Order: sequence, then structure tokens, then C-alpha cells
Amino acid sequence: MKSTFSKISKIKKQKLNMIENEIMRIQLDIMRLENGVKEVYENIKKLEMPSCGPVVLLNFYQEKRQLLNKQKHDLDQRLEAQKEMLTEKQTAYKYAQIEYEKIKYLEDQELMVEIENIKKNEQKEQNEMVNILQYKR
Repeated sequence: MKSTFSKISKIKKQKLNMIENEIMRIQLDIMRLENGVKEVYENIKKLEMPSCGPVVLLNFYQEKRQLLNKQKHDLDQRLEAQKEMLTEKQTAYKYAQIEYEKIKYLEDQELMVEIENIKKNEQKEQNEMVNILQYKR
């Protein structure tokens, strides 16, 4: 059975699913970024400062170290942005879920009223049938 709230409920459910998908995508991005940060940390740990050799080798080490630090900084910033976005989407999900629950409640209430009306009509018809059958006897 459909109620006047069925279409609204469907739309709210779709919005809820869309936000849920976005949350999962953001969580996946966060995991990727965290793995990227770990990789950069490992690369920084593996980087060894030359103890002897030409100055070019020391310059190469410094440039490589700066590049890795910049890469780590960029990943950290992207990670923080994704975490903020995740918090926003989780809040939006809570509100969307509340809205969906409200509409679903109204839809259920309307359906319950409709069912009660059907039951009353059926009872009324049964009573009429009983009266007709008793009258024919």
C-alpha cells in the first residue's frame, strides 16, 4: 500500500544512501592518505645523510629530504581536510536519518489508519452479510 508519504520517504532514503556512500568514499580516501603518510615516513627513515663524498651528494640528500617533507605536509593537509569533510558528512547523515525516520513514522501512521479503515469496512460488510442472511431465514 502506498501513502502520501511514500514518495517523500523514498527520496529521503535515497538521500540517506547517497550520504552513506559519500562517507564510505571519504573513509576510503582517509585510509589511502594515511597509508601514503606512512610510506613517506618510511622513506624519510630510510634516507641516510651522506658522511663523505662530493657536495652534490649532500645537496641531493637535502633536496630529497625537503621533497619528502613537503610531500608529507601536503598529505597531512589533505588528510585533515578529509577528516573535516567526514565529520560534516556524518553530521549530515545524522540529520538525514532523523528526517527519514520522521517521514517513515508518518508513513507508517498513515498506513495504520488505512488498515484500520479497511478493517472497519470489512467488519461493516460482514455485519451486513449476517443481517441479510438472518433476514432471509
